[in-house]
Amino acid sequence: MTPADGLPALIPQSLLEAVRNLDTPLDDGLNELADEMVSKRLGLSQTVALQIERYQHSAGRKQQVPEDEVILIFRLVGRRPDAALVYADAGRRAARHAVRGASLGTKTALKTLPGAMGRRLGVGTASRLARTQLGIPMERHSVRTGETVTSRITESLATRSGYPGTGCAFYGAALAELLRLTSGFEGAMVHEHCRAKGDPYCSWRAVDSGGYE
Repeated sequence: MTPADGLPALIPQSLLEAVRNLDTPLDDGLNELADEMVSKRLGLSQTVALQIERYQHSAGRKQQVPEDEVILIFRLVGRRPDAALVYADAGRRAARHAVRGASLGTKTALKTLPGAMGRRLGVGTASRLARTQLGIPMERHSVRTGETVTSRITESLATRSGYPGTGCAFYGAALAELLRLTSGFEGAMVHEHCRAKGDPYCSWRAVDSGGYE
């Protein structure tokens, strides 16, 4: 699933950006508590700010980060009580970063091609970005009712970090956001199989907003 020399820098970048986002206090008028809250929130620390800057620089250069380093960050998120929210936020951020990094020609085609042709290109683009920028396999399948998109992973960052199930929120959110941004998909990636439930792999299937049971 992942390159031997590491993982795209936009993955740890997105994870730490999500931590910072969730740790940012709401503007609720409790300004007198702001300093104390900031001092206790990892996402607002100088260390996290410097790491995000470092990963942004590496991502801009399409550089890889050692897999063990990314796993440590993924594990750090998994220990939080709001881990599922952070993972989902990070997944959406990673997808947006991946799409922003697509070539100008691809982005122009996605905006100009009409109807079914544009959607087909969009799904293909999402599949390519998922594989090359996020290390996630995504496949298109023809079925009686049309086409569907699936993803199957045996070993993910969620399983490697010790947080299958909760960590899977990163993948479902990232795949759904990729499809939304590239093909106009409105729906969710349903998590049909999960290692946390004893299944031999994790899998997701795209279900549009009209197909929920």
